[in-house]
Amino acid sequence: MTNEQPSKTHQKNQKVMSLREQQLSLTRSRIITALAELIEIRHPMEVTMAAVAAKAGVSEPTLYRHFPSKKKLFAALGAELYNKAALEAPPADLSELINFLPSLYDFNAKNEAVARWNLTAPKEDAIRPSAEQRLPLLRSVLSRELGALSEEEGEHLLRAMLLLTSPMCHLYWQDYLGLSAEQSAETAAWMTRQFGSK
Repeated sequence: MTNEQPSKTHQKNQKVMSLREQQLSLTRSRIITALAELIEIRHPMEVTMAAVAAKAGVSEPTLYRHFPSKKKLFAALGAELYNKAALEAPPADLSELINFLPSLYDFNAKNEAVARWNLTAPKEDAIRPSAEQRLPLLRSVLSRELGALSEEEGEHLLRAMLLLTSPMCHLYWQDYLGLSAEQSAETAAWMTRQFGSK
């Protein structure tokens, strides 16, 4: 009797499990959304777990079951934002990368508090792509330009592009030069075009 159909009780338990998982996912999503809304009006360091729980409409124990620490909660928000920003189809070449810069800088500006937290968080707590993750994409995008350069010049180009495609670049220009996301993107695009014309 190896081809037995699952019993109705077994099917019902699977459905209940699925509903429970859906509820957990919805609760988790409400908590992350509450944090995102709170950091739009408060500095991230001022946001308490109690405030997040209240905004999400959950108890503090429920919040801590989902996110045992503030670091884990911010990491989850960072991951969600990073996933929203992740490209479905990465740029294929330098011109596509230049065209992508305005939306990248705009996204970082809209999520500035999380970007700042993410950049200052210890590497193990941060949700940001590492150089090891970003460099292969940049090598692919810049393959034509890299082919025309010496190995040393190519490494300089990759390092510069790593910086220009980072939220750190816009935040630095914003803090020190007062540039908007649009101005930062224009500057990064100009610099990128200069690299491409060499």
